[in-house]
Amino acid sequence: MKNARTLSAGLAVLLLAAAGWAAYEKWGGDESVSSRPGPVGLSQDLLVGPMAVFELWPEPRPLPQDMIFESATGPVRFADFQGRVLLVNLWATWCAPCIEELPTLDRLQAELGGPDFRVLPVSLDREPVAQAQAALEKFGVSRLRTIADREMAVMGSLGITGLPTTLLVDRQGREIGRYVGPADWSGPEATALVRAAIDGGV
Repeated sequence: MKNARTLSAGLAVLLLAAAGWAAYEKWGGDESVSSRPGPVGLSQDLLVGPMAVFELWPEPRPLPQDMIFESATGPVRFADFQGRVLLVNLWATWCAPCIEELPTLDRLQAELGGPDFRVLPVSLDREPVAQAQAALEKFGVSRLRTIADREMAVMGSLGITGLPTTLLVDRQGREIGRYVGPADWSGPEATALVRAAIDGGV
């Protein structure tokens, strides 16, 4: 059983990489982070300390609003969350760095979550969303409610090449930038970046 789980996780990683690489150039290729000006309301000066590797796009990039995800209450789309800033975190139960990062996202939700902001986890596990939610609770995450993309379609659509990847999304449903890899989202640098997105009205 353990070998089967290991093989399944390995195949999932390969699928993620293949899907993400197909759209990589669409989302910025190897353009240097330091040369990118930020959208209105955000500044490159915010990208300090652990957030120095955050990729801030020159212009916000629309997310696919009609992509369907599974939630505890039925199908949802990115369009359903417009009107507030989102931190969309792509994760999976077999991704150790994701599990390590999730409690920091939970703390960020506790501090800033409300009508203007939400942390939105997206599970890329093959299991139903109820199992992904149960896993969150097992990891000590109590405030986040995940949605699920069991087919991992979001990987190719957004040019995601690895997990975890976290997208900062404005009120109009456009990606402002992204962070590839695990981060402490409850730290002062991350909190300042998210606050700027909320206060800037981007």
